Amino acid sequence: MAYFNGEYVPEDEVNISMRDRGFVTGDAAFDIARTYNHQPFKWREHIGRWFQSLRYIQLDIGLTADEVYDITLEVFRRNERHFGSNADCAVVWRATPGEERFKVPVEPTVLIHCASLQFQRVARQYIEGAHIVVASTRAVPPQCVDPKAKLHGRSHYVLAELEANSVEPGAYPLMLDLNGCLTECARQNIFLVREGKLLTPTRRDILEGVSRATTLELAQGLGIETQETDLFIYDVKNADEIFLTATSFAMLPVAKVNNKSLGRPVPGPVTKQLLSAWNELVGVDIVQQALHHVEAQGSGP
Repeated sequence: MAYFNGEYVPEDEVNISMRDRGFVTGDAAFDIARTYNHQPFKWREHIGRWFQSLRYIQLDIGLTADEVYDITLEVFRRNERHFGSNADCAVVWRATPGEERFKVPVEPTVLIHCASLQFQRVARQYIEGAHIVVASTRAVPPQCVDPKAKLHGRSHYVLAELEANSVEPGAYPLMLDLNGCLTECARQNIFLVREGKLLTPTRRDILEGVSRATTLELAQGLGIETQETDLFIYDVKNADEIFLTATSFAMLPVAKVNNKSLGRPVPGPVTKQLLSAWNELVGVDIVQQALHHVEAQGSGP
């Protein structure tokens, strides 16, 4: 079941016009959160970021943040029986200006839905480490579109992912800005560890990830020194540890850059410490949940 333009309907009854601005011009904002143990995790922060994106593109959906939270909770409750006891779900908010008539949008399109989290890609990467590839596709500069707004126009991310996957299927693209500074991956923020200090790119050219902010909070609580600063490929190649953060997997260690092993144990000690703090925060062993989910799916006939 999904919430679509004021009603709770089966997903196969969600019909969006071919004249919808979200389809015609990519004029839309979205956000994604998740549950842990079937409990909402920082939904209000994600909804708040969604509303910031909506304000950025001057889109009023006629709902308050509290109303959206309540609707989202109802959508989850109507779908919860489909999620196993050891599974969790992603919830998604999307809004567009709606169908355009005579060049004027008529009424916003608002969609809220959820789906089971898929762990097939990341389960083994928690243990063996992920692969990042520095993409030639650059991040869109904030002078054009501010990356802090989570918008549908994401062709540059798609192109970067195609580059990374041409090197190795499942690799994550790392994008640079026009000055060669690290920004983010297509859907993930990046962290480096050097001499025990946690380093991450500045807010200037990135989406301010909720998982990124959570990781910084956990690090500060553990007494790990943190710094948001300009970082370059030099810093990547000299990092003691690298990991990615994202809503779906929380944090994921990196083992290879541009098809070359870091030559260090993965995950590293700081990554392990932070992942343990994540587990305690959400009340779930994140790695074991992913491994169990994948093993259970593979145990059928």
